[in-house]
Amino acid sequence: MKNLTLSRLALIAACTSLFSACVSTTSNEKREIVADSIVLFDFEQGSDTSLLQTNDAKVRIINHQGSKQLQLQTGISSGAPGVTIKKPAGSWDLNNYYHVKMDITNAGEHPARIIFKVGDPEDGMQAWQMEIRFDLAPGETKTVSDDIITTPWRFTKPLNLLAMRAAPGQAKADLSAIDQVKVTINYPANEHNLLIDNIRATNPVRWKEPDGFLPFIDRFGQYKHAHWPGKTLSVDDLRQQAKDEQRELNANPGPKEFNQYGGWKNGPQLEATGYFRVDKYQGAWWFVDPAGKLFWSHGVGVVNAGTAITGITDRESYFEWLPTKDSPFAKFYSKAGRASHGYYSTLAERETYNFTASNLYQKYGDNWREDFDRVTHARLRSWGMNTLGVASDRQLTTDGITPYTETVWVPGTRKIEASKGYWGKFHDVFDPSFKRQLKKALSNRQHTVDDPWLLGFFIENELSWGVEGSLAIATLQSPADQPAKIEFIKDLKNKYQNIRNLNKVWGTAHDSWDGLLQSTTAPNQNKAWDDLSEFYQKIVKTYFSTVRAELKSVAPNALYLGCRLAWANSDSVIRTAAEYSDVISMNKYQYHVTNVGFPKGVDKPILIGEFHFGSLDRGALHLGVVEAKSQSHRAELYTEYLNSALLNPYIVGTHWFQYAEQPPTGRGDGENYNVGIVDLADKPFPELVKSIREVGNRFYQFRSEAAKQGRLVQPKQPKKAKSIQIDEDAHTRSN
Repeated sequence: MKNLTLSRLALIAACTSLFSACVSTTSNEKREIVADSIVLFDFEQGSDTSLLQTNDAKVRIINHQGSKQLQLQTGISSGAPGVTIKKPAGSWDLNNYYHVKMDITNAGEHPARIIFKVGDPEDGMQAWQMEIRFDLAPGETKTVSDDIITTPWRFTKPLNLLAMRAAPGQAKADLSAIDQVKVTINYPANEHNLLIDNIRATNPVRWKEPDGFLPFIDRFGQYKHAHWPGKTLSVDDLRQQAKDEQRELNANPGPKEFNQYGGWKNGPQLEATGYFRVDKYQGAWWFVDPAGKLFWSHGVGVVNAGTAITGITDRESYFEWLPTKDSPFAKFYSKAGRASHGYYSTLAERETYNFTASNLYQKYGDNWREDFDRVTHARLRSWGMNTLGVASDRQLTTDGITPYTETVWVPGTRKIEASKGYWGKFHDVFDPSFKRQLKKALSNRQHTVDDPWLLGFFIENELSWGVEGSLAIATLQSPADQPAKIEFIKDLKNKYQNIRNLNKVWGTAHDSWDGLLQSTTAPNQNKAWDDLSEFYQKIVKTYFSTVRAELKSVAPNALYLGCRLAWANSDSVIRTAAEYSDVISMNKYQYHVTNVGFPKGVDKPILIGEFHFGSLDRGALHLGVVEAKSQSHRAELYTEYLNSALLNPYIVGTHWFQYAEQPPTGRGDGENYNVGIVDLADKPFPELVKSIREVGNRFYQFRSEAAKQGRLVQPKQPKKAKSIQIDEDAHTRSN
């Protein structure tokens, strides 16, 4: 008993926490003593093959370096080949652990992008939160760690924190029902050979009483129960930072290589058209600015004074300070409609507070808006950035100081009813509402169409194209009055003449064309493949051709920057986007973009519309899409990503997502990521800014010299699958 007491006291003394002192007991009961780790799978005793469920993969147990390991050999016929490893019976209760870890080796010849997922939650957001993505070089061995709770501690009693992707002290899913882990390759270009071993739950959590936790957000929108370098503690901090930064910006006005647009002032002179265009020069694609100078778009998106707008409805107790409605701060309250995801998707309206603008008001006073504009333009130029990316503030984009992209959303269209998508169903491009709403959306951008500072138009964002054929299948699964379905059946009538001929090819038994129209059952994909693929391509072509025609009718001199491809993108989508877009935009959340390229025969410039890296060491509750270990690591990853982009002959720019930090309490859909170049109180993250500025001062010379010396890295051509790719989750799994 004495030793147990001493051990427990030592544990308590050693613990640190995000709030209060670490405790290992509740006020009413003793908690069980938890082992440091428990083994889930180690393969030393072999494994029942019925518990290894493969998808486009082969598995076997082998002896490797003195231990038995699971060898996983994956193909390229699926968007996610891999293995699901099931518990023989029942499930584990992992409520006491922070991590599930795995040792993994890449025994193949190609770099692998791997997803490690714990459990199988039905909720799509929980499923995404329970996975980790990582890159593994040939010959490399890693121990990867998947966080299954949001913090190294948990509440002893439930504290239901709403509307956040990651809330403190919460399990990411039901940890008492974990019965499997899953290892997959994300969109493989090659076969892979992996060795997996020693899958275990580890790092026992610390348990906390919830009493005293609320409120957990301070006056500036920051997480209250932690301290970190640079945290804003007072209004005086804000005002002093403004003075200090102004001196720093005066000392670093920006790269001497930049002309007024941020183009390469001392670089070659090309044709000047008065507008941005694209051209290939010395084997590499570039933008060309209105003055005829080479331009590489080093940018950032969502540059506005509303990035920390957060919902307060049903969450008033989270905030230690919300101003009265008769104070000067009342103007930062607002109303918002239904969110796309999360708790606020269940409410038709919610009240919000804008901590970004509130902090800027406290920092600069009544003229905060003018100071925000002035400082933002100065920052971007000082950092060697030259583009305002997606969803940036209209006032900033019309100042004639920094080039910008315009983003056009097309709401209010009829959708293909059975289609799937993270951001919603896909447009029915054969319904008149698509062209009508597109025209309406473009008519609201008249102020930009002849602006020389306009880099180009993004039309929409992260559409769910799915794998080849998927939208055609969804069309057949939709109701009989779906215009796309009527169009598809019209094409089938023209091809087959009568329903018997179609039934013979498809292996179906429809009694008439009307029977096919009324049916919502998908045909056998292999038998109907030629027709499914052909109509899928018709949907894709109709979309891109319609968008290009309508855009060019309004803005003939503007570049069409595409639709910011993200999820699964078939060759048909890429080839058609290349035919109709001036630049293909892709959101690429990964560690480098060396192999971002095209199918054989496609040659078009690529703009990276989004990427970021996040960490949890400065008050953030969610690191975002791609993990960094610290703010310093974030900075290192930025340099590596930009170098890979500059050496890729297709890539003409990268846009970081996003300018300012998301609030810990989340934007409308709950995103609360460490994604900002500046924090919630408008302070730049110094490590990241240092890397951005270093790249910004050299990227023109770096890319040009690489082109001259033959050091540009051509993306490797992916292998082609010999079978039809079927990927049920393609509409939600990011590139």
